[in-house]
Amino acid sequence: MAEHNAALAALEMAIQTEIDGYSFYTKFAAQTEDPDARVMFERLAQDEVKHLEILRGVKAILKENGEWVEYRGVPLSPVKGAPIFSRERVEQNIVAYASDLSALRVAYLIEKDAVDFYRRAARETGDPNGKRIYLDLVRMEESHLALLQGEYDFLRGQFQTAMGFAPF
Repeated sequence: MAEHNAALAALEMAIQTEIDGYSFYTKFAAQTEDPDARVMFERLAQDEVKHLEILRGVKAILKENGEWVEYRGVPLSPVKGAPIFSRERVEQNIVAYASDLSALRVAYLIEKDAVDFYRRAARETGDPNGKRIYLDLVRMEESHLALLQGEYDFLRGQFQTAMGFAPF
């Protein structure tokens, strides 16, 4: 019973994490001036909705039956590689991208926390289906991390160049 309650609590935390991610991505999709960045944030928000659907379904079955649902995994959507931000637009007005740079950093940290949480949940879950679910979520969130890191590195580099900053 204790493991069952711990699993439900972990799923509830995971659900809240995905809700927060969705809210964050939706907010920044509406705020960014860059059309490609808007598409990226919207896509990330849609991915969080998919994660929410998985988690809510799993939680409902676990709560009702006391067992993890049989899980076969979901295909990973391809992620468009960096840079999503247009080099030309960024070079024309780098200052306009300051909030995008901040948003990318916060988004990266949100995704990193989610990866860490799902990895820990996978380690602590005794059921093989529960482990598969969490590890699949790790894989999905890691694809977000890679995208966000690439975009952040690109914009950060553009800011450093514009400011004449060279670390070496």
